[in-house]
This record gives sequence, C-alpha cells and structure tokens, in this order.
Amino acid sequence: MTPNSSHSPTTRFLRPTLIALSGVCATLLTACRSAPTPVAYAREYPDGIARVNQTLDIQVIRDVRRIELTNTTARHFGKSTLWLNRRFSFPIDKLAIGERIVLHLSDFKDEFSDEFRGGGFFASEAPDVLVLAEIETIGDDTQPAHAVMLGMVVVKGTAD
Repeated sequence: MTPNSSHSPTTRFLRPTLIALSGVCATLLTACRSAPTPVAYAREYPDGIARVNQTLDIQVIRDVRRIELTNTTARHFGKSTLWLNRRFSFPIDKLAIGERIVLHLSDFKDEFSDEFRGGGFFASEAPDVLVLAEIETIGDDTQPAHAVMLGMVVVKGTAD
C-alpha cells in the first residue's frame, strides 16, 4: 500500500471523522436559536385605537441596531408606547420637549416577544426594514382619557 493511496489507514480514519464533525457543526448552527424570553409589554398592535391624521415633527433615525428620536415638537409626551412597523412595541416613561433618546431595536417586541431584527455583522437573519414609526400616547390636554396613535418621520429605515 502506498502512502498516497486512498485506502491508507490515515485516510480511512480522517474521512469519517470529518463527516461526523461537519454533521455536529451543522446541527449546532441550526439549533442556536431559542424561544424568545417573554416580556410584560409584548402585545398585539391596537388596530381599534384612534388615529390622528397628523405626522409629528419627531425624526426616527436608524443606526443599524439602534434608533434615535428627537422631540422637536412643542408637546411633552408622558407614558407612551413606541410602535415600529405596526408590529413591534416598546414602552417609554416620557419624551420631553427637545429630548433625544436612543433605543436598541432588540428591545422592541411583537405580541409573541420576538424582537425587531436589527442586523449587524454577526446577524444570522436579514435585518428588518423600518418603514413606519408611531407613538401611542394616553391622552393630552385636549383628550386626557383617550389613547391616540400619532405618526413620526422615519429618516433612515435600513440597517446600512
């Protein structure tokens, strides 16, 4: 038997080992995703809420895995919920006049506690595109007891 023969003892041992190792790696890669951790604020988008036909002067700027909001309106928002793409939500305590906040997209959850996919270098799935941003607020000076949904301006919705 020659050293370059395909039936050498080294080749007979190495080939099954590599096949088994590649199978283990493939199994581990497909099993990396676990069930999402439930969060208390995860809920379905409120379709029945009053929608105000107005877009606020609040710009939502995306930076891969984060969004930045600056309230350039003359209105203070108390406890509110931010909505992305009519699916993902995140509660905020306030958004004061002139205030700038930065939020991680992974904190936005849908009704099943799945997170908004922000992307990034190690992302295993394609990132979600941000096409719609809204703020659900419980009342103001004119309607203190009624929840309303107001649109915001999405400046950059892609992850690049």
